[in-house]
Amino acid sequence: MKTTPIIIILFMLISCGNRAEAVQVASVESDTTIQYTENELIAFLDSIGKLNPEAWVKELSMLVDSTLYNQTTLNYELTNADFEKLKNAIKEGVIDFDFAKRIFPELEVDSLFLFGDFKDKFPIELYSFDENEDDFKEFAILIGINGISLNSDVYFFNSKKIIAKHDIFYRYELELKHFKDESGKTVIYYNVCYGSGTGVWWYQFNFYQYNNEQLTPVLTEIQNINLQPFCLPRLYWIESKVVNEKPLQLKFVYSNQYSNQFSDVLEGGVGDCPFIDFINDSTIVTYHIDTESGKFIPVFNDSKLNRNKLLSYFLADNWIDNELLFINEHYDLFLNKLGKNDIIMYNAIMNYLNELKNAVEKR
Repeated sequence: MKTTPIIIILFMLISCGNRAEAVQVASVESDTTIQYTENELIAFLDSIGKLNPEAWVKELSMLVDSTLYNQTTLNYELTNADFEKLKNAIKEGVIDFDFAKRIFPELEVDSLFLFGDFKDKFPIELYSFDENEDDFKEFAILIGINGISLNSDVYFFNSKKIIAKHDIFYRYELELKHFKDESGKTVIYYNVCYGSGTGVWWYQFNFYQYNNEQLTPVLTEIQNINLQPFCLPRLYWIESKVVNEKPLQLKFVYSNQYSNQFSDVLEGGVGDCPFIDFINDSTIVTYHIDTESGKFIPVFNDSKLNRNKLLSYFLADNWIDNELLFINEHYDLFLNKLGKNDIIMYNAIMNYLNELKNAVEKR
């Protein structure tokens, strides 16, 4: 578990860096870039719009499901004496090294705390999910200092019993929140970092439910994805926040200055990076608990988004797959935009398709 987020981060940084470099090179070295005809580009658009997106959907879903479902389930009950000692340590904000290693299963030590003032103690932080945090019924313990470590072990308790350990890569700060769902059970959620670099990052909300002395995964959803390295054929941004808890509702905003923009080729092309909006919008998605699976299921009927449109914002291992799924899910919108008497938008889309077709042909 420890190595997986780091590998993803490095790969994401490398991938995004290569993506920006590849487009810049293609823009500068015009002899290596084919300028396709309008008919060829329209045929390319039509072919993508008619493809079955199942392969892209499966690949992109696996990126986040592997983290959501692979946290550690535990069933370790503390003695009364150890539980009282832990509560005292929580009040002090530090815990003895030997005691922590004994009571926390599979604890992995951050080297940051093995010197200086933390030589014999770990800093710890309490997250209470009870109305009164002194009840110690449902709570979590973060091992480390939030905001200093890139990732931390977080142990979830049901009274004296440790029911789960989550290794959370949060990059800058862990935001661990909770609420009571429609069935009256406690749901916790936190942000997970999948990639971060210059002009690019990806965070997901992971939701879990307290359920019969277990912490069960119920949902993973976009928290904030940003792709802004300049001189790309498309930039995008999407962000969500919880606006209601019963039922669970997330508001997605993809309408800031960098949301789904194509280059304006009449103003200089990709190299000079003037951009015009292709999508500028927001919507609310409602999630209901499925009685059979216990998971939060999105209701997209009254939303402007669907599952595949959300997946098209993920930062895939190969950026081309993002764009192909984006076109596939917005095919009708592409046709609508191209059919209007807007020469700037028309040329921007043609330029975008030309860049993408070149990348597909070279793959």
